[in-house]
Amino acid sequence: MTFLRFMLLATLVLGLSGCVVSTISGAASKERPVGRSIDDTSAGMAIGARLRRYAGGDLSGVRVAVEDGFVLLSGNVPTPELRLEAEKLAWTAPKVVKVANEIEVSGKRGFMGNAKDRWITTQVRSRLLTDKSVRSVNINIETRNQVVFLLGLVRTEGEIKRAAGHARLVPGVKKVVSYLTIAGQDQQIEPAGGANEVSGQ
Repeated sequence: MTFLRFMLLATLVLGLSGCVVSTISGAASKERPVGRSIDDTSAGMAIGARLRRYAGGDLSGVRVAVEDGFVLLSGNVPTPELRLEAEKLAWTAPKVVKVANEIEVSGKRGFMGNAKDRWITTQVRSRLLTDKSVRSVNINIETRNQVVFLLGLVRTEGEIKRAAGHARLVPGVKKVVSYLTIAGQDQQIEPAGGANEVSGQ
């Protein structure tokens, strides 16, 4: 199976699932080998399936993003116990090397809240696309409750600052949390509210 056919199949499968799973394609870039992209897609599919099958509570509000073996969990669950269960399930997927748990404990989001988050994501993506100093294809953007999470591989520290700066300038953004990593360096994952957090407007 070619890589393109694999990605199309993965997109179809994930599109039918209850949980939202995303990976950064970027297969043609030097930062993203094809094998790593396949591993990330497989891990995302596995985590999504485990969340859907979990019988101990509702995990349908959890969002999953996978890049370079790094899993970002965001979204909402009803209880703190379910927040921990979602993280445990993420660690059981193949090729996962680190997990960042940014899941919030609260009720499900309404239509307007989800629409606002989608609008913010689109605005951040548009700003990154117009910046020639940022390789946006390697950056994944997740927005939850008007908090923007940036995940992916970049070339320099300056690129991290520029990407976070663009996100911070979008109206309505409450906070920007960057999990961007410079290619070739070990990922340094800070806990929620750590040093990689940039306040919004």
